[in-house]
Amino acid sequence: MSRHTYAIGATAAALGLLWPAGAANAAPTYDVTVTCTVPKRQPERQLAPNHCLNYLPDGTQTYIAKVADSNGRPVAGVKVYWSDDSASAKFRVRKNPCTTGSDGRCSNELVVRNPRRDMVIRVTGTVGSSSAVGYLSFS
Repeated sequence: MSRHTYAIGATAAALGLLWPAGAANAAPTYDVTVTCTVPKRQPERQLAPNHCLNYLPDGTQTYIAKVADSNGRPVAGVKVYWSDDSASAKFRVRKNPCTTGSDGRCSNELVVRNPRRDMVIRVTGTVGSSSAVGYLSFS
């Protein structure tokens, strides 16, 4: 004999319906992309949409997260949590997390203290269980 756990919602209970636990409260999944921006006067700094090159000694780079639903529509009002894999880098505290606007985007600046040549930092933007990665290299 197998055991199943079921949750009953108010409307479903009134109708006498049952469904597997967690089905009604499943967290939505999102399509998240992370890009970085560079000054137009320095296009060589854009290695890929999600990978920027930063010149020493400057250690600041802006990252943008774009959040979309499963149909590709922008999602407003969700929080994007930023993280990185460098002990010498920090995101601006007042913008972490940032909240997406009507275009599904929000941004934050990564500030790197003591950047060094050939350093590569992995940047992650996370919404719920969905995330995307960007990179910052130094030359």
